[in-house]
Amino acid sequence: MKKLIIACAAVLVLGLGLTTVGHVLGGQFYSVYYNGALHPFSDAAQNFSDKFVNISDHLVTADDDDDSDFDTDWVQDYLETRKASMKDYNLPMQALDHITDIELTLKGGDFEIGAGSDFALEGDFSVTESKFGNHKWSLEIWANSGTVELVLPPCRELRYEDIDIFCRQSANLAITTSIDADDIKISGENGTVSTRELVADEIELYAGNGSITAELGDKEAAYHVQARTNGGPVKLNGEVLAQADESATRDVVYDNRAEEAPLEVQATVSGSGQISLTSADKPDNSAAHA
Repeated sequence: MKKLIIACAAVLVLGLGLTTVGHVLGGQFYSVYYNGALHPFSDAAQNFSDKFVNISDHLVTADDDDDSDFDTDWVQDYLETRKASMKDYNLPMQALDHITDIELTLKGGDFEIGAGSDFALEGDFSVTESKFGNHKWSLEIWANSGTVELVLPPCRELRYEDIDIFCRQSANLAITTSIDADDIKISGENGTVSTRELVADEIELYAGNGSITAELGDKEAAYHVQARTNGGPVKLNGEVLAQADESATRDVVYDNRAEEAPLEVQATVSGSGQISLTSADKPDNSAAHA
């Protein structure tokens, strides 16, 4: 058996060697069989390329007078819609793109996030990156002047998995719609962030010298709250959970240790800013936002 295997391997190596030498000396790889004959690989590739070009030409030039039973109107509509939406950047198309994760990097100026039936961007802005991968859309955008409005539609799968928002270069953000995801992360840094209801299993909020005012989508008792600061306060329903003073030599940490609570909130202040949270059962809205 061992001798047979060695013999077969030798024949295979010899055949490949002769094939390669023949090709180098001007021969062809005869490896594709169609139309009742064996054809060189290069001819087969050219034949496939020609057919592809013909199909492509047919799709692009199809019109109402075409006698074909092939309905290509949707192709033209798709291409026109996609071209119109792309411009100098790409946006997800709710009817075609399956987006479960969103990562937004907002730089300089003012931004507003609202809800709608499809993804959209309005205002004076510059997109430095818009890319897709593994069902994730990553957008990096500068606000040039005025307020830049970004529309996020509901997730096609009922709920987003991750929504990460990073405000850089003192960008200010107002979220005017409820956001629903498994995990939500918002980094306000030195800007001002205000949100409507954040509905998520885990919420992470970070502020530097700026401020975050966020509404939670459930009652206070539903959250395991952890707060950390080396400067400004973290508040929940108007009550200060953690705040460092001038004598503090390390972070001040708060943990309500509600391990049985189904939802998680982590709020961190790393400067003179603050984070103010209000729950769905907030006793006094005006006091909570003070």
